[in-house]
This record gives sequence, structure tokens and C-alpha cells, in this order.
Amino acid sequence: MDKLNLSLRQRKLLHMMQEQTTYITGNELAKQLGVSPRTIRSDIVEINQNILPYHAKILSARSKGYLYTAENPEIIQQLNQIDTAFFTKEDRIRYLAFRLCLTDEHLNLFDLEDEMFISHTTLEHDLHSLKMKYVLSEPYIKLEQKRNFLTFEENEQKRRSVLNRLFHEDWNYNHNWNTYYGYTFLNKDVLDYIMDEVPLHLDKYGISMEDPSLVSLNLAAAIMYHRVLSGHQLPPASPVLRPDTPASLASDSLADALEGQFHCSFSREERDDLYQRIASGHLPDVSDITPLNISQHFGPVTIQLAKAYIDRIQDVFHLDFSEDEDFYITLLSYIQFIQAPTHILNTQGNQDLEKRILNVEFEIAYLFQDLAQQYLGYYLNQNELLYLAHCISGAVEFLFEIHPETKMKTVIFCHMNMPAAWALKRKILGAFDKYLNVTALLPVNDKNIYDFQNTDLILSTVRKSITNFPGIDTIQISPFLAPDDYLLLSEYINEQRIEHLCAASDITLGHLLEHAFWHEKESFTDRFTIIETMAEDFLQNNLTDTSYLSDILRWESIATNATGPGILFLHSLIPAKETRLSITTLDHRIMWNSYKIRIIIMGAFRPDDATLVFRLLHIFYNDKLDIDTLRMLKTKKEIIDFFKAYE
Repeated sequence: MDKLNLSLRQRKLLHMMQEQTTYITGNELAKQLGVSPRTIRSDIVEINQNILPYHAKILSARSKGYLYTAENPEIIQQLNQIDTAFFTKEDRIRYLAFRLCLTDEHLNLFDLEDEMFISHTTLEHDLHSLKMKYVLSEPYIKLEQKRNFLTFEENEQKRRSVLNRLFHEDWNYNHNWNTYYGYTFLNKDVLDYIMDEVPLHLDKYGISMEDPSLVSLNLAAAIMYHRVLSGHQLPPASPVLRPDTPASLASDSLADALEGQFHCSFSREERDDLYQRIASGHLPDVSDITPLNISQHFGPVTIQLAKAYIDRIQDVFHLDFSEDEDFYITLLSYIQFIQAPTHILNTQGNQDLEKRILNVEFEIAYLFQDLAQQYLGYYLNQNELLYLAHCISGAVEFLFEIHPETKMKTVIFCHMNMPAAWALKRKILGAFDKYLNVTALLPVNDKNIYDFQNTDLILSTVRKSITNFPGIDTIQISPFLAPDDYLLLSEYINEQRIEHLCAASDITLGHLLEHAFWHEKESFTDRFTIIETMAEDFLQNNLTDTSYLSDILRWESIATNATGPGILFLHSLIPAKETRLSITTLDHRIMWNSYKIRIIIMGAFRPDDATLVFRLLHIFYNDKLDIDTLRMLKTKKEIIDFFKAYE
């Protein structure tokens, strides 16, 4: 079958369009893929040139965006998969990883250059990226290089882990295959059989697994079969302890079934590997877990760590999650999950975008790091922190539910007749009851006689001014609460939510900018030099100690704060004697996590001002920030003037 001549980014864009049922804007697509709307427009032109012969097209409508249409969508899905491509760095890294995993011989660098039609310099850059992905991160496989030859270490477990990730990282959960790539060395019929067979054995022993864990198990079984068939078994090892009886029974039952189907034999080590994957992904039944029987379901380290983390959140950010039993049990389950030897996380999507959306929650999640090192002996990686941030976001939502006194006292002024006005109130409460306390529903003409003394927010269906009473915000909405009104109110409530979380600190951004350490129009080209130079501002003025710099460097190495173009905010909550910023502007922008950065801001905070970080994150990483203007600013005056509009 023919294949589409598209880059990986374009294949991802086409896949995103295939999953859409309504129009989606170019800005939203650009945000998801981390590129500009102009790049999206260019890519769509190229995609259409490829798919038009197959009676498919991405339609464009002014003010609506883009919509995918096809006479036979399945044909395009199949065409969008490829086995081997060298269009992009990602394609080449994938090819290199497969070659290194599947060969027993050393690979010749010059042969690889010829195979992929690339220069020696490009290959060196690709190998550097491959090391970052698999050598300096899980599974930490060694890449051995002697002169012009290279190979992965002879560690079968790690090689299989790389192979599993290669298939799993772009898995299509709407179907049962990799979104962009073919089956490579896997046999489709074998994988299809395994995907049908595995659930039968899990169901037989009452085991439930999350989707990512199940997909990884299916792939592991298929990879196991092919590797054993080619003479690459797991080496002899001590028997694995099997405290999870259902997982033990299910793994042996599955291995027996695979042996019968494929007429082969799996060693005890292979069976132990299946057991560990099933046991690691075995979801606990939380329906019968209560605070009284926690110790029957979770180990002492897990319980102590969860309690210490909840206490740390309250100590640092003054957020009390101790009354949220559901969060506590979920947190315990997650901590237990990440301790498992094989825990699988779905890492699809734009993680930089996720971090921007969850920037406050990610900050709270990062408090876990020192405790993880203390109790578990290691730090969490970015993926583990992101899922913890998701967990925190649910806990933050519940805070408003159990503290109704934080609701904004809201008055609705509506110029429609009573039935429509009443319906409007009900719609508002249906969507925002957790945040808004509607104290009055009034006709607009009552605005002159109403006492606004105890009001935070006015929602009005007319454009005229309602009141000049200080401290009250007014938002105009339609009488029927249109979709744009929901979005407008959601954005406003999120702003107020941030302000509520920051209530402990009253320092303004203007004050911080005015009294910051400034380095204007610098010519730095190295990220670590920038970090060290800015940290010196705090160290030389005895505002903090060297642990401050260590924490910032650790944060950047695990989960960089560079999640978008223009501006970067580096910070640490290592206690400082004074809350101050250091600001550097660059004469020429620097690439930082693939983004062009002009302004770097570093913050140190007194313990009493820790929640100020939430407000600064919200300002510096706000989607409404005028990046086109910001990325041109180089002086103190320009930056102070710019941010006056965002305070």
C-alpha cells in the first residue's frame, strides 16, 4: 500500500484532525503541537496535497478553523502509518533504537549515515538525542561506542523496555495499533491474538488494569514471544517473590495459553516478568478502603510518605487537604503504583502544554521531591510529577466544595422577563455553583436601589454600568448563557481561584520588578551560565545558600520550566531571607527546550511569600500574554511597563 509523504509532525497533525468531530482553530492546533499557527497552515496545505487523491481533505472555514473529511477514513489511517522514515529527527531516533535493540552486531556509523541519507554531524546530533531518551532516562541502557562502531549493552530486559516504549509512546487508544508507525518486527496476527487473550486471564482472576498498563503488557508479551523465538531469552535470575496471588495465577495462566498457541516454551524468568507487569498494574479495589483499614491495603512507607506530603503542602502553601478522604486514598494508590518495578504512564500529548495548564498544581506536586528522596531513595521524573499534579488539581477543586465561605457573592441583573431570568440563574448555578453564591436575581432597573455592600461579582445582561462600588467586578453575559459566556466565566473564576490561593502574600509584581536584580541585554549563550550568574545575585547578598542553586538545577534537569517562547521563570522554594527577583534579558534569544527565550526571571521567596509563586506562574505563563511584544523587550523600563497591564 502507498504511504503518505509527511513528516512526523504532519502525521501527528493529520491524526489530531482525524480524531476531531467539530471545527478546531489553528491556534488550538498550534498550541497542542508547540508550533506557530503559520506552521499549521503550511502543514495543512502539504497534508491536503497528499490526501486529496484518496478523496480526503482538511476543510478551512474563516473564524471556525479546520475540519477533516474523508470518504473512507480507514484508508487514510493506514496510509498515515509507516515502518521506516528519515524525514525528521524523531523518525531517525526511532530507526536507530530499533536497529540497536534488534542487532547482535556493532553498527557501523558510516553505514548508518548511508542508510538514513544523513551527514555525520546530523547522526551525532541524533545519537545525542537518543542518549537523552534511553541512556540518561529510563531504562538507562548503556550505549557502547568504540571508534566508528556502536551497540546497546547486552541487557535483554533493557532492550525489551526500549522496544516496548517505541510501540507504546504513540499508541492509538481509539484503535489497537501505533498511530504513526507500522508493526516493524512484530507479527500483527500474534499481537492481535495476545490482545484478545490477555483480558480473558485477567478477568478470570478478577484483575483490573489501567489502559496504559494493559497495552504495555500486551506489547511485552508479543515482544517476549519474538525475542524468545530469535534466541534472546531473559538471563537466569533469582525467583521473584509473588505476594499478589491473583497476578501470579493470571501470569502463569497466560504463559500456558501462549505456549499452547505458539508451540514454544517460556522460562521461569519470562513468567516472572509477566507476573511483575501484571502485579505492578493491578488496580486496588478502593471501594472497601477507608481511613480505618488503610494499613491493610498499603505499606507503612506509603502511608508515612502520603501523610508527610499532605503536611508539607499545608506547611508551605497553607492548603489543608487532610479532610479529603478520596484524595488521600487516591494519593496512597498512586504512591504505591510508582513504587512498582514496572509502572506504566501514558505520556502522549504535549507535556509542555500540560505543565502550563497545571502550573500551580505542578508547583505543589514538586514539593513531593525531597520526600520521595527521603522515603523512596529517588526523585520522581517529569511524567510521574505530572500525574501527581493531576491528582492535586482534583484536590484543589474539592477545597472549594468543602469551604463554601470562599464562594463569590454574586448578583445577577437580567433585562428579560422572570422565567428567562430564573433559567439564567439556574444555568449559572448548574455550571458554577461550586464557586458562585448567587445572592440576588434582579431586574436591571433595581441597580440604583440595591445595596452592593456585600457583593463580589455582578453578572449583567446589558452593557450599561451597574455600579461604581469599589471591589466589585462586572461581567456582561448573554441572557441565554451562550458557550462564550461559559468560557468567559471559567477564565474569570480561574483568575479568582489563583488570587484565593495567593491570599497569604500581598506583594505586587510591580514592586518585585522595580526592586529586582537586573542584567540587561546580556550575550549569554549557555543555559547553565545564565542560571549560575543569576543565582549569584541571591548568594552574594546572603539571601539564600547553595542549596537554592542546586534545587533550581535539579528542577531544570527533571522538568524544565521552559514550556513556551519568550519568557522563562526559574525559582526555588528553598527559604530565602527576602523575596526578590533576578531578571536577565538577552541581546540574542537562546534556545531552551526548543523555545526561543529572551527574558529569564529567577525568584527567591521568604516562607511567608511561598504562595506568591502561584500568581507569578499565572502571569508569566498566561496564554493571554502578548508574546510577540514580550519577545522583543530588552530593558527594565520596557518590561515593567509591559507587565503593568497584567497586574
